[in-house]
Amino acid sequence: MSTTPQKLAFSVGLLCAVIAGAMPMLYTPQFRRVFESFGADLPALTKLFVHYNQVFWLLPVLVMAAWLFWPTPHRRAWIACLIGIISMVLVVPATVAAMYLPVFASGAAS
Repeated sequence: MSTTPQKLAFSVGLLCAVIAGAMPMLYTPQFRRVFESFGADLPALTKLFVHYNQVFWLLPVLVMAAWLFWPTPHRRAWIACLIGIISMVLVVPATVAAMYLPVFASGAAS
């Protein structure tokens, strides 16, 4: 049985992973129409976030897998929390950067 701090750590990690998974899906549709009007070739990172944004929903699954299958039971919650926080810290800024890369590239080319 897990303790209250472990449950809280798992909840924080899962919430962070859900935010990281939702961010590309909520943020990229606003830019998709703009990119289509550019007519230019998009950078690889932008293509990933625009066309394959559903793949980021694997992050909450990864947190839950760590919670269920990590080899040392007393560290499971903390590893799940760490995975969730790291995913949010990496994915959210990467999403913003990927959406603005074509804008900056077109401005530099002009």
